[in-house]
Amino acid sequence: MLEGFLYETVSREEGSAVVRLLADCPIYKAHFPTFPITPGVTLVQIALELMGKPLVSAKDIKFVEPVLPTAEGPELRYEWTFKDNGRADVSLFLPDGTLSAKMVLGV
Repeated sequence: MLEGFLYETVSREEGSAVVRLLADCPIYKAHFPTFPITPGVTLVQIALELMGKPLVSAKDIKFVEPVLPTAEGPELRYEWTFKDNGRADVSLFLPDGTLSAKMVLGV
């Protein structure tokens, strides 16, 4: 679980949540030391944790804009919709509202 290590939940509603990344997380020292960026796999894991679902499959994941750490820790908004076919459509937005990622996850 990444909550408390990479992020903290700021708010949560049905189908959406806002998280704050923890800029002092050791992940950023390794990915990458001279240009830290939030690994895509961790962004997927955060979505799963927020939805409370295990990953069954990842059908389509598109990272449009990188998630960069900041001194105060950026706040990211996740929005998701569960479909009847066992999938979740997930969108991830940066603090300024820019779309960062879209995911179709089997859950």
